[in-house]
Amino acid sequence: MQFSTAGGPFFRHLRMWHAVPASLVAIAVVAYLVLLPADGPRSVAGSPCRPVGPVDSVREDTPADPALDLDLDLDGDGFVDLVHENSDTEDFDVVVVPGTEHGPDHDRTTVLTRDDLGVPDDIQTGDEAWQPTVADLDGDGHADLIVSGAARILWGGPEGPQAGGPHGRVPLPGSGYGTAPVAGDFDGDGHTDLVVFRFSDEAHELVVLKGPFKRSGAPARTVEIPSPVHEGASPVLVAGEANDDHATDLALYGSPWDPPLLFTGGAGTAGGLSKEPERLPEGENVVFGDFDGDGRQDVAIGRSFVDGDDEVGTPHQRGQVSVRYGKEPGKWVTMDGGDYKEGFGTTLAAGDFNGDGCDDLAVQLTKKKEAGDARIEILRGGSGNGLGSKPWRATERSVPGDDGPVDGTLFAVGDWDGDGRAELALFGRDRWWITDGTARDESSFPDISG
Repeated sequence: MQFSTAGGPFFRHLRMWHAVPASLVAIAVVAYLVLLPADGPRSVAGSPCRPVGPVDSVREDTPADPALDLDLDLDGDGFVDLVHENSDTEDFDVVVVPGTEHGPDHDRTTVLTRDDLGVPDDIQTGDEAWQPTVADLDGDGHADLIVSGAARILWGGPEGPQAGGPHGRVPLPGSGYGTAPVAGDFDGDGHTDLVVFRFSDEAHELVVLKGPFKRSGAPARTVEIPSPVHEGASPVLVAGEANDDHATDLALYGSPWDPPLLFTGGAGTAGGLSKEPERLPEGENVVFGDFDGDGRQDVAIGRSFVDGDDEVGTPHQRGQVSVRYGKEPGKWVTMDGGDYKEGFGTTLAAGDFNGDGCDDLAVQLTKKKEAGDARIEILRGGSGNGLGSKPWRATERSVPGDDGPVDGTLFAVGDWDGDGRAELALFGRDRWWITDGTARDESSFPDISG
């Protein structure tokens, strides 16, 4: 990734032996992970998952989502970049590890500090790593970077966001924003929109910021929707495709009193989202992908039965993943995994790890969410029965700690080396592992922070 340094030290290039490890604790929830929503079937020669016949027309007739197509390729070089936002009580950084044909190149890591980004001192998002939002807000074909609850924008260009280049700020109404907005074309008009949840004493609501955005960061229109979850809940938002139309859909999860909810996009409402959300099966996370390769998007929900408070005991039960396939929108298929009380389904992420054209599902098992113990199993997608095709593959990584080993937890899925097969990014105690989904490391390197 080539970032210009003209105009000031906006991006600070660091080599890993100069690094100061970031003081991240544990990754409790993958927020946008999904961060890589699947964009439909892939035409892979000889693949049993390759769409044929009428499915091809489904692919061709479904317009591309301008927000989701960019993935996390900031500089447009064809390689997805590993991007994470790190904050604690004193510091705030956005770290970019550029993708290459050999995977993430940690020797060319760049760090943006709070001062670089203009993030106010009173903006905190917790001791966790999150993916900031990457989307084309102004429709110029280049990826823009939206970070923090302050919704600061770094405008993109042919070589990515430039040092000392144009900035913006999305004018969010009021206060009470903990993370950056999620992006998608929620009203289906061809422009990228943003949605964020506001949680404050004054208001609990969804805020929809409709594109296109001006270079100042101002949206074309702002729509405020009363919170669909119980008072006191601050849900996680994830954008993706649930019905293969021309508009992005929005899932909410993480409320202790509500099941996951799904708003469909393209509705004839002011915000473009359906008036009432669909109540999904009980669970703690939601991802989207095409797990059976039929060209229609599917929805998966994880339910580990592990409480977020480690002091609360886990019932003697296996965790579950429930899947709704696009070809059968009224039917949910539930799979048990792991052993009793192992927390199968704590975190999910979708990606095609073997390059056959079907999305696979990475499922994290965690007995105690705050304890750092974790392993990841890969459920293979297939054209016959969809997810669950054998064999499942397990991945586990650990580093020593004062109170015992700390396991790498699932952070993201992406094709960082551009070979057409997705990799897993695991994070634990200031170390990254990039694995190929078969328990083999493609790279491993320390986290870098300014």
